[in-house]
Amino acid sequence: MKHNKKRNTAFLYECLIKEATKAVVRKNNVRKEDIISIIKENFSKGSCLYQDLQMYKQLLETKNLNLDFASRFITEVRKDWHNLDRKKIFNQQTDLIKQINEALGPDVFSNFVQNYRNLATIGQFFNSNSVGARSRLVLEDKVKTLVMIKENKQKEANLLHLDQLTYNTFVNKFNETYQHTLRKEQKQLLTNYITSFSDNGLGLKAFMNEELGRLKEEIVSLNETPYAEQLVQVNDKLESYSKVPLTEEIVKEVFYIQDLIAEIKK
Repeated sequence: MKHNKKRNTAFLYECLIKEATKAVVRKNNVRKEDIISIIKENFSKGSCLYQDLQMYKQLLETKNLNLDFASRFITEVRKDWHNLDRKKIFNQQTDLIKQINEALGPDVFSNFVQNYRNLATIGQFFNSNSVGARSRLVLEDKVKTLVMIKENKQKEANLLHLDQLTYNTFVNKFNETYQHTLRKEQKQLLTNYITSFSDNGLGLKAFMNEELGRLKEEIVSLNETPYAEQLVQVNDKLESYSKVPLTEEIVKEVFYIQDLIAEIKK
């Protein structure tokens, strides 16, 4: 079943919220005020889009229902959704889409909405009267699952999905950009640093412990070079890292020390 996201009131609302957040972060006050104005105009309490949005929120925010109550609940919410003035809502959506395109630009509709899959499922469920019995039952089961799921488990699932997505994005971009320009040990260092959010830095600390030991051994092996005196200072620097908490600045310094020692070995 196809889904027109621009006719999904909850999706339009989430896109505007995401765009407002971006404007705040970028300190673009003019754009922020434009977005807030559009939200107030279209989603003020009592407006038809506000009422439509509440139907989505009921299904998104309700959790922990048993099977019997969940079946009755989603049926009643869909009935309430159909009882709203659908023609008026369609016309208001059209006006909102035009406002977004003209005042903010069509890129707003490309904002990443974390719960988009659930929004799309609910939108299809509301409009499922026009599809066959099998498709309708599949959609009902999906929405039923949303309101039956334990709230804590849902939060954990969202976090795990986001962490894995973030991890994969970082690693893929990192490999594409640096696979031919960085030394093996530098890539290992940066990869451990990038992914340190996932294990509270334990992997990075373990890697740094081993890498600092390796770098000290390399310095000892370079005692007969013209750079021996300077390498003593580098060794002192490495020794100092064990006495302070691991920081981004230390990671940067180790990155350059790796490069320095590799160049001297050449």
